[in-house]
Amino acid sequence: MNDKRQSLVLLAIFSFGFLAMGVGTITPAIAAIGGAFPSVSFSTLLLVSTVPSLISIPVSIIGGGMAGKSVKYRTLVLFATLMFSLGGAVPYFLHDFTQILVARGFFGLGLGLIMPLNSALIFNLVDPDKQANVMGINGVVMNIGGIVLQLLGGVLASVRWNYSFLAHALGLLSFIILLLYLPEPEKTAIPSGSAGTAKAERLKMPASVYGWALVFAIMTILDYPSLTNMSSVLLTIKANAAVAGVVLMFMTVGGMAAGAVFGKIYQKAGRQTLNIGLVSFAASQILFSFSQSVPLLIVGEALLGIGLTLCMSSIYMLAGASVHPSQTPMAMSIIVSGMSLGGFLSGYFYAAIMGPLHITTLRFQYYSGIVGYLATLVVFLILFAVKKPVASLSPASQAKVHLGHGQEVTEEAANRDNHW
Repeated sequence: MNDKRQSLVLLAIFSFGFLAMGVGTITPAIAAIGGAFPSVSFSTLLLVSTVPSLISIPVSIIGGGMAGKSVKYRTLVLFATLMFSLGGAVPYFLHDFTQILVARGFFGLGLGLIMPLNSALIFNLVDPDKQANVMGINGVVMNIGGIVLQLLGGVLASVRWNYSFLAHALGLLSFIILLLYLPEPEKTAIPSGSAGTAKAERLKMPASVYGWALVFAIMTILDYPSLTNMSSVLLTIKANAAVAGVVLMFMTVGGMAAGAVFGKIYQKAGRQTLNIGLVSFAASQILFSFSQSVPLLIVGEALLGIGLTLCMSSIYMLAGASVHPSQTPMAMSIIVSGMSLGGFLSGYFYAAIMGPLHITTLRFQYYSGIVGYLATLVVFLILFAVKKPVASLSPASQAKVHLGHGQEVTEEAANRDNHW
């Protein structure tokens, strides 16, 4: 692939990644939407943010299983972009809360496909030695998209609550770029069995992939209040929806900065990059718990973005290195489903704790975040100290994997279940 063609392919991948953090587009408008529907309880109000996460779980799994097999990557990518753009913008025209939730469900169809397919495209269209750098740059683009969409959503919400949904229509520009420049990844043959075997058995998904999905779910439960509740916390210090958009924008500023250097950090620190991200996560929760000023909350959001990008990109790299290229869409889907499940359960998780204990301060969720992230950090410090890292599965080594009777398996493949 020549340099010009490679650049256009990366442009297409990055334009798709631009939408990946679009779930936060209306978070600065949560309080404004609540004002338009005063009879709707706060936990029900949060469904405008969490319903897409719930819908995206099965969609992500189904899409990951079909991508590159029964349905072309391009078809799923273009469908996802249209659902993001149109499903996200439709609530502008609606004034019934139930109808808005239905529209958010269609938005969830697109959202559920974007993140796993975006990562899978990197693993299938980019040379292995460039994947970490591209993953980092993709993180920058994702966060730029988050900045633009959240800031636009907050500014539009300050005009009128339903204007915030129009920000999703920006995805139509990504649709055009993808339509023009995204190629269909070449199919990577699943390793065949011994001579005479007509069909190879399915490769087994490493157990570590499900472990990473669980980790992602826990991290999302802990960080979701930093998105959904921030506009309400800011109201207590007399800040409006536009200010909330600016504050939340700095999560993506921090994420963008972390994405720009992720490749170099990961090259030097390896899997310990995950622990660096967890430290940043914990620091953000400390600031959210005790800060009473907008500047300190901005710093907290920046640290949150750094933690999210470092942890998310590390998990993608560690999981992607442990699977065959044909498995990457499903592996990424499983992991992103963990994130989506965590996002949906977050509000109910805290409600189940805060309700019986009669806790009314929203900052309790940030106190919990401090404890949760530090506990997760301790677990991985111990786990990484005990388990030695396993070498990534290179294309050459993957090609040597044979399944079936009389199988031949490389050492890396044989140990991939331990790839933590």
